[in-house]
Amino acid sequence: MKTTKTNLTMVAKGCAFALIVGVVLQFAACSKSKDINPSDEEILTKKIEDIIPQQYVDSLTKLGFTINKGTTPPNVDGSYLFKPFTIKSSNIPNDPYTPGYLLMDGVVKFYEQSTSDFSIKMLGKNFIGAADTSVVTAISGSGNKFTVYGKVKAYRNGGYNFYAFLMSGEKDGSNIKNGIGGIINIDDSHSGPYTIREGQGRVAFDGDYTSEPTDFNSKTTAITERNTISSKPSQLK
Repeated sequence: MKTTKTNLTMVAKGCAFALIVGVVLQFAACSKSKDINPSDEEILTKKIEDIIPQQYVDSLTKLGFTINKGTTPPNVDGSYLFKPFTIKSSNIPNDPYTPGYLLMDGVVKFYEQSTSDFSIKMLGKNFIGAADTSVVTAISGSGNKFTVYGKVKAYRNGGYNFYAFLMSGEKDGSNIKNGIGGIINIDDSHSGPYTIREGQGRVAFDGDYTSEPTDFNSKTTAITERNTISSKPSQLK
């Protein structure tokens, strides 16, 4: 009887071990499959997380920035003029650029938008500085609404900062309707003096709610020339 009981115990332990191994292998197989074949939502979420931590997305939404979620954004390839580019809100203490303040005209160019991995390239003028190039970029949205997320490395006063530059709107024919931009410092560990600190940012919008197509090169040349004699700031002065 004792031998039989021992054998049954061994069988039970063997079954338990086999069950555990089976669960582990199944979990590993699922994880491997997930890594090999991630969903569109997982691809997009990872891209956005690489650009801007969620806490800073929350900071911008508290300032009135609109996030358009989804994995079926419209095609926004083109160059657009934001004029009058108007301050909506800020979380910078004693910020002189109060709601309604008119910034220099902004120009943004989107190109090489991908429907497979939600990547897009972005060039900007007078959003963060005189010339902004995103080092990592993604796009989300659905229907005609979209949000572009960019990380920009900006040099100033002997140092540099990483900013998240987000832009949302609605594609309306060849225009962008209700265009709104948000910038926030996401890394000031190498900052020079007289720049906004990590976690600080501004939101601004196109004051006539329509951003029309423009020639990026010619417009940026004109704006650069005006910048040398104008007292109006870029978003991050």
